[in-house]
Amino acid sequence: MSTIIYGRQAVLAALRRQGSSLEEILVAEGVGGGFLEEVRYLARIAGVRLKLLPRPALDRLCRTSHHQGVAVRRAVFGYQDFEDMLAQLARLPEPALLVAADSLTDPMNLGNLCRSAAAAGAHGLIIPKDRAVGVTPAVIKAAAGALELLPVCRVTNLADTLARLKEAGLWVVGAEAGAAAILYDVDLTGPLVLVIGGEDTGIRHRVRKHCDLLAQIPLAAGTVGSLNAAAAGAVALFEIRRQRLAASGKPSN
Repeated sequence: MSTIIYGRQAVLAALRRQGSSLEEILVAEGVGGGFLEEVRYLARIAGVRLKLLPRPALDRLCRTSHHQGVAVRRAVFGYQDFEDMLAQLARLPEPALLVAADSLTDPMNLGNLCRSAAAAGAHGLIIPKDRAVGVTPAVIKAAAGALELLPVCRVTNLADTLARLKEAGLWVVGAEAGAAAILYDVDLTGPLVLVIGGEDTGIRHRVRKHCDLLAQIPLAAGTVGSLNAAAAGAVALFEIRRQRLAASGKPSN
């Protein structure tokens, strides 16, 4: 089985990553310039054939016209095994940071959250198998290459998974509008799981029970009632990164 990845940043990231299991690169006729030369060069290094297609044919293959003229056929996205993720966390030289996305259904939200997680230095992202979007081509495009860097684990029961992570020494913090604690007042420098709720449901009750703390992002009075999942995740993730950089004494760039 294979899947289609489309979008320039997603395709370039897949080509640059070793072991991406790429089968072929598909480029729309008429695409040229420096981008095509870079794709041809990376394809030769990776040993992957490049095929030109009429743009309508690429539209049909990607099931969208928003592919930026390029796609790659790859083996189905490989989720990381949870036990392997736990083992890797135990070997980290720094405090672990995971993101748990509870029931996100919008591919753009999940893809943008993945990109923020990778940019903020998260070590992995966990999603539930049921009532949530998986890693689809639309998610991969929205992540713009981040999923070549960020391990994603898909689990049957997110609440039980959080319990296992707590046993492993991670603290679980849920981002929730209206929570008593303010995110910026919380010490986020230790091993941590950040829980982001779904677009309509927020953090589900059973998952919320496994949070050690719920914290809100303070919004200006009289404005929007809440941020979407990807925006809330980005704000929380970069507050975590800010605190960790300050604690380590490392520069922010």
